[in-house]
Amino acid sequence: MQLRDSTNDMADATGHVFLRDTDGYLYGEQMQVDMDSATGVAYSGGGFISAYDFRLSGSEIEKLSEDRYRVEDGFFTTCEGRVPAWKFGARSVNVTREGFAKARHVRFYLKDIPVLYLPYVVYPVKTKRSSGFLIPMAGYSSDRGTQASLAYYQVLGQNQDATLYLDNFSKMGLGTGVEYRYIFGQDNEGIANLYYVFAYGDSNYDDLSDRYAWRWDHLGTLPGNVRFSADTEYVSERDYFEDFGTVAEEYDKDEVESTVAFSRTWGNLSLTSQFLYTKDLEVGADNDRTLQRLPEVQLDYMRTRIADSPFYARLESSGTHFWRRKGLTGTRFNIRPSLSASFMPLGVFELEPEVGYRQRIYSTSADRYTREEEGYEHAENWDFSTRMATRVSRVFALADTGLTKIQHSIEPEVTYFYTPRKDQDHLPYFDSEDRIEHQNKVEYALVNRFTGKFKDEQGTPTYRELAYFKLSQEYDIWVSRKEREERYNYDRFSNIEGELILRPFSFWSVDLDSTYNPHENKLEEFNARTTYNTAPERSLSLEYRYNRDTSEYVAAKVELDLLKPVYLIYEKRHDIMESERLENVVHLEYRAQCWSLYVSYRDRLDDHEIMLGFALTGAGHVARIGGSLGLENDDDNDGYNDSSVGDIP
Repeated sequence: MQLRDSTNDMADATGHVFLRDTDGYLYGEQMQVDMDSATGVAYSGGGFISAYDFRLSGSEIEKLSEDRYRVEDGFFTTCEGRVPAWKFGARSVNVTREGFAKARHVRFYLKDIPVLYLPYVVYPVKTKRSSGFLIPMAGYSSDRGTQASLAYYQVLGQNQDATLYLDNFSKMGLGTGVEYRYIFGQDNEGIANLYYVFAYGDSNYDDLSDRYAWRWDHLGTLPGNVRFSADTEYVSERDYFEDFGTVAEEYDKDEVESTVAFSRTWGNLSLTSQFLYTKDLEVGADNDRTLQRLPEVQLDYMRTRIADSPFYARLESSGTHFWRRKGLTGTRFNIRPSLSASFMPLGVFELEPEVGYRQRIYSTSADRYTREEEGYEHAENWDFSTRMATRVSRVFALADTGLTKIQHSIEPEVTYFYTPRKDQDHLPYFDSEDRIEHQNKVEYALVNRFTGKFKDEQGTPTYRELAYFKLSQEYDIWVSRKEREERYNYDRFSNIEGELILRPFSFWSVDLDSTYNPHENKLEEFNARTTYNTAPERSLSLEYRYNRDTSEYVAAKVELDLLKPVYLIYEKRHDIMESERLENVVHLEYRAQCWSLYVSYRDRLDDHEIMLGFALTGAGHVARIGGSLGLENDDDNDGYNDSSVGDIP
C-alpha cells in the first residue's frame, strides 16, 4: 500500500488498501478516505458489514455516511467465499444499514452463472424484522392442482405484525388470507388467522363452492385481574381440513370448537364464565341440532381446611344454558357442596373420606319439533367416597457421580365409591351429567416409582423419575337382588388397566398403557409411544394404538441431520386393521451457509402433494400455504408459524 496524500484530513492510498473499523471493513486497489467524517471511496474492491453478514463488491464503493453506501457495477450477497453461492448484480446499488439494499435491472447469480433477471430488488439489511414480500413457494397437488403461494409481511410495530397470503390452485381457485400476531402489555398475546378461497375449480370440482376458515388464539389479563382466553376455530365446509390440513390432528377432525373464557379468583374462590360453540363435521350432521353451551358459568370454592381441624370444605357449582336451533333447549343449575377429612392412622396410612350432596335444577323451553312444553325439573342425590393409601420406600446407593442413588417406592391405595340409585328418567338429557350413575364399588391400585438422583462433577444434584408403573381394577358390589337379576351377564370385576412410563435417559422415553379383559383373556386396548431425541434435529418417535373393536394404527416420525448439510424428516401413518396407508411424508432440506433449498412430498389417501421452496439468509420465505391454520411449522417453538421475517420480541 502506498499513501499518496494526507492533507486536509484526506487520505489517498493505492495498492491493496484495507480499512477496518468496528462495523466491518472496506478494501480496494485504491481508496480515498475523509478521516474526519469516516467517509470515502474504494475502487475495484469490496466491503463487509458485520452486523448483517452483508458483503459488497464492485468497481466503485462509496461510503456516503455512517449508514449509507453506494456501489457501482457491483454485487451484494450474504455468502462467504471468493465465488459466493449466490449474489445479486446490478449497475448501481444503494445500501442503507437497518434499511435496504435497493437495485434496478438486477441479475441473480448461482455461483458465477446468471439465472434470473429482476427489474427491481429490495433486499433487507437489518437485524430487526422488516416488511416486504417473502420468497414464494410452489408445488403440485393431485387434489388442488398446480399451486403457487405468495406472501407479504408487514411490521405493524414492535409488538405486532401481519402476513398477507395469496395462493393460486389450478383445480380449486384463489386463496387469500391474513395472519395477525400481537403482544400487548406484559401477558396479552395472540394470533388470528382468516382464509378465504374463491372457487372456480374444474371438472374435478363440479360441486366446489367458496369456502373459508378462521382461527383466533389469545391469552392475557384484562383490567380487574380478569383472565381472558380464546381458543376459537371455524370452517365453512367439512372438507376444509381435508384440503388444507397438514397434520393428522387437523385433517382427521370430526368437529371444531370455539371457546371464549373469562375467569377471576379471590383467594380460594374462583369464578369462570365461558362460551363454547361446536360445529359437527361428520357426514350428514345437522348442526341445527348440535348443542351449544352459551354460556356456562362456574363458581367454585376450593378445598379449604376448617380452622385447625382435620376437616375440609369445598363447593362446586355451575349454571349452563344449552341452546340449539332445533331440539330441546334449557338451563341447568348444578351445585355440590362437600365435606372431606384427612387422617393418618398409626402415622402410616392416609385416610381421606368425603361426602357430598348434589342438587340439579332444570328450566327447559318448549320444543315445537318434539312438542315438549316448558318445564321445571329437579333432582338431588348424595355421594360418599373414602380413599386409603400408604407408601413404603427404600434408597439404593450407586456411585459418587452420575446416577448416585435410586429410590424405589411402593404405593398401594384403595378407594370406595357409593352413590345411591335415583330415578332420573324425568330429567331432560343434555349431557352425561344428567344421568349420574349409581355406584357401589371399590377401586384398588398399586403404584411403583423409581426416582434417580444425579450429581455432576461439581456436586450439583438433580432428580428424574426413571420409571412409573401402575395397575388398577374395580370391583362392583351388587347392592340388591333386583340388580343382580338385571345384570346377570355383568361381571363384578372390571378390566385391568396398566400404565408404564420409562425415562431411563434424558433423551429417551417410553409410554405404555393397556386395558386387559380377564374374563375373556383378551387385550381390549393397548397404546405405546417411544421418543428418542439427542439433538433438535435428530429424533425418532414411534406410536402404536390398538382398540379391539375399532382400530389398529401405527405411526412413525424420523428427523435426521447425519447427512449435513442435508436434513431429513420422514413421517408414516398406517391403518393395520384396514390394511391401508394413511400418510407418508418426506421433507428434505439442503442448508448452505447462506441459503437453503427444501422439497416436501406428502402422500395420503386421495391426495399426492409435492412442494418446493427456497430461502436466502436475511430474507423471509413462505413456509406454508395460507389455508393451513395450525402450528405445524413452529420450528423455533415461539408459538407461531415460521412464515414471516423475525419474531415479535
